[in-house]
Amino acid sequence: MIEILIFSLIPFIGSILQTSMGFGNGVLIMAVLPFILPFGKAVAFNQISCLFLTVLVVSKMWRKIRWSVLIPILIPMGISTILFTLWSFSFDQSVLKMFLGVVFIILVLIFLLSKKGISIKPTPIKGAVMGVISGLSNGFTGISGPPAAMYLRPSIDNNEEYIATIQCFFLFQSTIGLVSRMGLGALDRGDIGFLIVVLVSTFLGSVIGGKINGKVDSAKMQRYVYIFVGLYGLYVLVSELINIELI
Repeated sequence: MIEILIFSLIPFIGSILQTSMGFGNGVLIMAVLPFILPFGKAVAFNQISCLFLTVLVVSKMWRKIRWSVLIPILIPMGISTILFTLWSFSFDQSVLKMFLGVVFIILVLIFLLSKKGISIKPTPIKGAVMGVISGLSNGFTGISGPPAAMYLRPSIDNNEEYIATIQCFFLFQSTIGLVSRMGLGALDRGDIGFLIVVLVSTFLGSVIGGKINGKVDSAKMQRYVYIFVGLYGLYVLVSELINIELI
């Protein structure tokens, strides 16, 4: 019963955050599910929720996608996601959780750098590099947004085109990561019930998020989310290091 409640609540809140301020679904899901499920299964559910959410967005905005900007980062991300997903299955759960903690801390650092006006001047080579970094993070944790945002944001002036383009990136990121994990048996028939709950919760959250979009102080919400992410990442990293030392 508690698991059903968690599976209902976390994607629901995450999709509200994602649709109202542009991010938060993957981070929130990965902050909770890896500690009640095997890590690979948690990543798979995260990617299912993110995939469903991005399909809803991209289906409405696909005409505004800037493919010329997206392709240089998309192809390296796809290739590296497959390779790093395969590699991730050879690591212990505690190592993957530590990696997740590091990713959370890096998210906060990227946020702080962006607030100081520091960004990446877009070039095809830098796009490829950020694509590989996104694939590394996606393959191990299912989270790959910040490197993509650092590259795509300075490349696209129009906000609607930026949203359409980065959501398309998330669509491919989630699809490639999920297919790779499903091929390795991350989910089975026993997960169908949880899968339905995740999809329904994600959809309902996206509806509410769409209604409050523009009515909340997204900048303030971002600060609160990143404070949580940074502290939580530090906690995960330290606690897993302590557990390893005790063992």
